[in-house]
Amino acid sequence: MSKTNSGLVAYAKAQVGLPYWYGTFGQTASASLYNSKKAQYPSYYTASDFASQYGKRVHDCVGLIKGYIWSDSATATPTYNSAQDKSASGMYAAAATKGTISSFPKTAGLLVFKGTSTSKITHVGVYDGSGYVYEAKGHQYGVVKTAYKQSDWQYWAQCPYCTDDTTKAANTTTTTSSTKAAATTTAKPEAIWNYLLGKIGNAYGVAGLMGNLYAESGLVPNNLQNTGNTKLGLTDAEYTSQVDSDSYTNFVKDGYGYGLAQWTYYTRKQALLDYANAQNASVGNLDMQLAFLIKELTDSYSSVLTTLKNATSVKAASDAVLTKYEKPTDQSDSVKTKRAGYGQTYYDKYASTSSGTSTTTSSASTTTVTEKKATKAAQSFSKSLAGTYKTTANLNMRNGAGTGFSVMVTLPSGTSVKNYGYYTSASGTKWLYVQVTYKNVKYTGFCSSAYLKKQ
Repeated sequence: MSKTNSGLVAYAKAQVGLPYWYGTFGQTASASLYNSKKAQYPSYYTASDFASQYGKRVHDCVGLIKGYIWSDSATATPTYNSAQDKSASGMYAAAATKGTISSFPKTAGLLVFKGTSTSKITHVGVYDGSGYVYEAKGHQYGVVKTAYKQSDWQYWAQCPYCTDDTTKAANTTTTTSSTKAAATTTAKPEAIWNYLLGKIGNAYGVAGLMGNLYAESGLVPNNLQNTGNTKLGLTDAEYTSQVDSDSYTNFVKDGYGYGLAQWTYYTRKQALLDYANAQNASVGNLDMQLAFLIKELTDSYSSVLTTLKNATSVKAASDAVLTKYEKPTDQSDSVKTKRAGYGQTYYDKYASTSSGTSTTTSSASTTTVTEKKATKAAQSFSKSLAGTYKTTANLNMRNGAGTGFSVMVTLPSGTSVKNYGYYTSASGTKWLYVQVTYKNVKYTGFCSSAYLKKQ
């Protein structure tokens, strides 16, 4: 099959969002591939999330090009070819047409490189012809779409194993800012609450996080730090539009906080920008930022995310976000109190009204009770377990049996719950399938019997 520049761009585009594994070129991730590559490159295989990526197509930076050359399609199994097995430096050396970036013709399908010299090239990407580069950027990022202007590329080359079937400077794969998911210019607290609750599963944690986001940005996704507005002479909307169109090229390193969390440090802003480009969304889009926020917590701040999922108070969650995620200069007690207060406002407003699976209205009053049920069913029954229990500590109710399941609600010590004999055993502990109405919400889920006392 003839390999072309346009085909390379299409292949690279199809891999966006897939993982980066060093030394791979489009194979399907598996335990055997992991063991092989870890033995071959132990220093590159130190992260803890490789098993979660099994079953996905994986590449490293030059492997993204080799994956195309050696595969019949974007999903086909590649066939190794030793004659074409080049490093990034080797790919540049083998190219007949190449040069420094000052002479880059910006043709779709050309390769762009980073390195201290042509013999010491460390990274390669695929230019798409319209201002973006597809690159397998590293394990933390995977395959992403990045703005060409946002990176310091030093060299370019025509792939030695592809035919240039494009017209130079033609927008053969045009993706402009007008097609992106638009920026969000107003605060949408209920939408933010509902999204985060679905990901975190604990109202205390969501409230603590939202209180901090409110303190940082007022929950406005396109919010630029006020000093940035003043020094650049740009409104939030103007700044966002210029970043999206690549007319403002210093987003990553300008030092101004931006977005829901007021991301400021250059590596975090680069990651945000890369994620926005990969999602074809404005850097100020709410849905994109929320997804990025959860990704960042999962990948880089897992201890904070764990705290949010298991917090038993808004204050505990808020303090964790303040001191371990946002980390502003002022982390005084007064700031902690203020941010927790913001969070408590959201907890009081939304915690008892979060949407569940059904609603019931009492015939004796106008009170509406929202019902939330566990996603897993109980596996066992014992009539002797049936009865009323009280919690002996602040206790998480989860949507399945075991601490690996999401927290539905945290019940204060002394709360009465009802069990009808159903349970599931997990790690040697019976998790009782119980019911309770708490803050006008009816919950049915699992609680550990270790913290329940039968009445």
